Amino acid sequence: MLAVLSSAPAGAEPFGDWQLDCATREACRLATQGREELTGEPLFALALSPSGEALALELAVGGPRPDDNRAMQWEVDGNLVHVLRPGEFALHGDARRFFVTDAGAGRKLLDALRGGTRLRISYLDAVAEAHDAVFSLDGLTAGLEAMAGQLKLPAAPKVAAPALPVVAAPSRSEAVAALGIPYAVLERHARSSDCEATDSDAFRNVGIPIGALGQTAVLYAIPCTVSGKTVTYRLYMRDTGEIGGIETLYFALHDPRFGWTGTDLLSNVRFDHAAGVLAAEYVGPGDRVCGYRASWIWQDHAFRMEQFEGPDDCRDASRPGSWARQHPR
Repeated sequence: MLAVLSSAPAGAEPFGDWQLDCATREACRLATQGREELTGEPLFALALSPSGEALALELAVGGPRPDDNRAMQWEVDGNLVHVLRPGEFALHGDARRFFVTDAGAGRKLLDALRGGTRLRISYLDAVAEAHDAVFSLDGLTAGLEAMAGQLKLPAAPKVAAPALPVVAAPSRSEAVAALGIPYAVLERHARSSDCEATDSDAFRNVGIPIGALGQTAVLYAIPCTVSGKTVTYRLYMRDTGEIGGIETLYFALHDPRFGWTGTDLLSNVRFDHAAGVLAAEYVGPGDRVCGYRASWIWQDHAFRMEQFEGPDDCRDASRPGSWARQHPR
């Protein structure tokens, strides 16, 4: 968790629900804690700090972070003040610290904050899940006046970026993976599969491939069983778009005994985020398939098979070097 979300320093001066810690100009900060409106969890901080003769306005996030490519909606006392768009905010110091960098937007927001009692910031995270951060504004105006007096700031300071270094936003795949597996997907997995429990010791060192398939669709590969170096996975696609939901994914596998069959389990799964390619491999023999090495690419709403290799005879199951291409022929 970010240090900026921790409790106020012992020497901080309280102003209503805000705390002013101004031991030095460089470290001076007026801040308050915010909560997720739905759960009440203290996952946010809102802060103002000096940036030259201006003020830096910061939103720090300890939970699912706002998508860097989507706007945030700032409301004061139920009234929309400003839709803060990409280009009007930036990351400084840490990928979880969002600063208002547009002077016009900053002035509009600061004026509204001074005159209000409650702020709500609404945003979507990397998988388009909605979040609402709420803050009390009680004590903000008094705290700003005290800060301005100590630092000799202008009566109406501008809002500007801080002196902290700019931080690059995480890639979409990094942002999606950082959110982990949603409860709804874990529940679906537990209810509909015969796999080992996800908290099994057998999975302690097993990777969990998570991949962004689009703006709202995400791939989750959840371990099912472990045997030696082989890990089988059950795969799900979750879409948080207008027509969303969770879908168990099925794949075609070829076996010399049975021909093409369908399965909801793949072995030793890998996902190439840049190419959008899913790969899996199993060196047999096995009850249902003698062995395969295959890849699929996400296309529109499904995985399209790119290539499939496997033995023409199960006696070659353990010799992948002798396997033949089964698709495309």
